[in-house]
Amino acid sequence: MTEVTGGGTGGKDAFSVILLAGDRPSDSLAQMAPSKRKALLSIYGRPMILHVLDTLISAQSVGEIAVVANRVREIAEHSSIRDWVSKNDTHGRVRFLEGAGSPASSVLAALASISSEGRVLVTTADSPLLTIPTLEQFCRATLELTAADVAVGLATEHDIRTAFPDARRTFIRLKGNGYSGCNLFALMSGRASKAAEIWQDVEGRRKRPWQLISYFGYTTLFKALLGRLDLRAAFGAVSRSMKLNVQAVVLDDPLAAMDVDRPEHILIADTVLKQRSGAIAPAQL
Repeated sequence: MTEVTGGGTGGKDAFSVILLAGDRPSDSLAQMAPSKRKALLSIYGRPMILHVLDTLISAQSVGEIAVVANRVREIAEHSSIRDWVSKNDTHGRVRFLEGAGSPASSVLAALASISSEGRVLVTTADSPLLTIPTLEQFCRATLELTAADVAVGLATEHDIRTAFPDARRTFIRLKGNGYSGCNLFALMSGRASKAAEIWQDVEGRRKRPWQLISYFGYTTLFKALLGRLDLRAAFGAVSRSMKLNVQAVVLDDPLAAMDVDRPEHILIADTVLKQRSGAIAPAQL
């Protein structure tokens, strides 16, 4: 068991964290994991969620951490999770909360029970390659966006393809570059609940394309398809649709976008973590 040393306890600018660790019934990786819980999938010899918790508990920008999942007790009572908590959570910062029917509704439910001070960071248990420097970069950049209600972490297609030329990823292609999400979201300015409610609404439309089109507008989507929207214009259009100030934070590290959501991603994550530990020499993946 890895013991985390150092770390922060959360200062005045600390973010409360909602760590989403739920499962979809159709997720093939959950079927491969202990108790069919994706968060417990073994990555480099440990449950995937522990790599994320290591980063969160050690980051200066992080305060309390709420692990949110359906059947959350199965995660909280797993022996490796209990051991980690007993060794690393000396200030009682980590809690386990039962989730709701979807990621957005789980965030909305969790917001009612955390002390956010207007700043909530949302991330996921399938992001074991998230590092402390990248997390701190996102948090610092978000705090500098003084007018933002929501910040979204992104990595560029160029950076991801350079680091992982053979990995399959989904990109949103805009004028000048493509982007992939990093499972990092900041809900700011006391409007966290409003942002989660809108996310819940959009999430409910994802299987009804025409409703999504009507939500964001034909003109916006048409311009995006023709490559006429750059990143700033795209987020401006999203902000107008949502009636919230939504801004992008483009991160330096392409690993931030490499979540584990396909079986082939397990090998990538294992290899990167072995390199970090010094077990193997760095090599292009």
